[in-house]
Amino acid sequence: MKTVSNLILASALLLSGATLFAEHPSDTAQVKEENKIVRKANETILKSMIALDNIMGDPENSIPPSMIAQSEGIVILPGTIKMAVGIAGGQGGIGIAMIRLEDGSWSNPFFVSLGEGSIGIQLGIQKSEVILLFKNKDDIMGLDGTDVTLGSDIGVAAGPVSKGSSTTSDLRFESEIYSYCRSNGLFAGVSLKGGVLTYNHRINDSLYCMNDVSTEVILYEMDAPVSYEANDLIIALNMYGE
Repeated sequence: MKTVSNLILASALLLSGATLFAEHPSDTAQVKEENKIVRKANETILKSMIALDNIMGDPENSIPPSMIAQSEGIVILPGTIKMAVGIAGGQGGIGIAMIRLEDGSWSNPFFVSLGEGSIGIQLGIQKSEVILLFKNKDDIMGLDGTDVTLGSDIGVAAGPVSKGSSTTSDLRFESEIYSYCRSNGLFAGVSLKGGVLTYNHRINDSLYCMNDVSTEVILYEMDAPVSYEANDLIIALNMYGE
């Protein structure tokens, strides 16, 4: 009798679960999609730390520690792709942005996208790791409200490098943004002027489990770090800025 009761109970539970799934299949699909985006987000944060390591690991062209220490914000684009065929070309990528908080620590990351169009006789493909150091963190914080065009809305220049020397402590910010790039491909370099930085609502909403989450909330109301990957990136920034 007990066995029959258990079978009836098990069947009821299975039917109940099947009914719930039938009523809300889109909810399950949405959760899976959100989890996928969060995994990709943390992978991008990890790749951003690797990009930082790669640029800082170049003995001739690494970022001077004093420049990192002075910066109020940073954008890391670990996989910027530039393509061109014939006369049309462009570049784009997804990366992270962070600011320095009042106590000197680095904030949680939020996600940004880089887009650009260009015209010229070009042919090739290039993948670049790009780091942008910002003189003023306000230029990053406003990205959730307006796009920023590099070289137009805000000045961007190639940053000074260490050149294997430690005598760079007297360097000062003379541009609103300094850029550092490490490139592989057929192009000799990557031009950031004309590139448009935008706030990536989809990834930020998924990572922080909120609808229309703002930079203000991410930077000042969320406990940092948001993940193990973000913690490792913060540790690396602190180390390279010493």
